[in-house]
Amino acid sequence: MKRDRDKMKLDNKEIMWNSSYPRKGVLRKEIQCMLDAFIKVLVGSIPESGITGIYFKGSGQKEWDSLLDYVPEISDIDIHLLFAEDSLIEQYFGTTEQALAIQAQVEERYFSSVHEPIHFPRPQLLMLNPLLKSKDFVPSPSNTITVLHGKPYPPAEKSALKKLQFIDCQRLLDEEKFLSEYPLHVIDRPSKYLWQALRNLLWHISPIGSRVLSVRGKSYDEAWGINRTSIVKALKILGEKQLVRDYSQFYMSAWDYFLSGYGDTNAGRSAIVAGINALRRAIEIAKKNKEEAE
Repeated sequence: MKRDRDKMKLDNKEIMWNSSYPRKGVLRKEIQCMLDAFIKVLVGSIPESGITGIYFKGSGQKEWDSLLDYVPEISDIDIHLLFAEDSLIEQYFGTTEQALAIQAQVEERYFSSVHEPIHFPRPQLLMLNPLLKSKDFVPSPSNTITVLHGKPYPPAEKSALKKLQFIDCQRLLDEEKFLSEYPLHVIDRPSKYLWQALRNLLWHISPIGSRVLSVRGKSYDEAWGINRTSIVKALKILGEKQLVRDYSQFYMSAWDYFLSGYGDTNAGRSAIVAGINALRRAIEIAKKNKEEAE
C-alpha cells in the first residue's frame, strides 16, 4: 500500500486497522511465540534461583486501538530481565559466545512454532538490574507490564514520581545533540541500509509523546500508562496539532515501509523526516517548559 503521506492529513479513519493490514490477532500470536521462545531459553539457560523476574512491556504489550500502536519489526518487543544478583549478568551473558548461543536458540524456537511468519518480532532484551540503580530511571506503570516469569515488576518510588516532569523535560533537551548529529548519520545509508537509520531513530521517537504529556503536566499514569492512540488524543486536546501530525505520520510511513518489504525507501525517508520534525517540536516544548520554570 503505497501512499504519499507527506501530502496527506492523517485522520481517525486513516489510522484504523483494515483489511489492507495484517490482522492484529496474527501479529499478537507471533509476538507471543517470540516471548515464549525467550522465556524457555532464558529459564533453560539460567538456574531458577538466579532469575527474579522476566517482564514484557512497551507498545507490543499495550492495547492496539489503531495502527499507531504497533508497527511490525519497527516497534520493539521489550523484555526486561531481573537477575537475583547483579554479578549473574556477567556470569551468564559475559561473552559473545554466550550471547550468540542464547540468540541462536531463540531463533530456532521461534521458527519451530511459526513456520511462515508475517513478521519477525524484534526483541529488545534489557537487564533491569542496572536500570533500577539509575537515578533517573522510572519504571513503567504496572498496567503496562506483563510478568512472564517470577516476581512482580518493581514499582516506581514516590520520590522518583515527584521529579518525573523534570526528568522527562531533561531527556527531551538531551535529544538536541542527537538531532544535530543525525543528518550525517543518515546521509550514507541508501537502499537497504536506510532501515538501519530508521531503527536508530525509533527509540528517540517512541517516548516523546509520553514525555511531552508529562512536561505539559499530565500525571505518571496519564502520560506513561496509555498507548499511542490515546497519547495522540491527549496531545490534540493540548493543541499540539503539528506534533500529532508528525508523530502519527512517522508510524504510518513506517507501516508503508514494512508493507513494501522495505523496498519503498521513499516511505522510509518520509518516516524519518516526520520523526525528526516530531522530535524537534518536542524539544521546543521542553525548552519552553524549562524557561517558564526558571
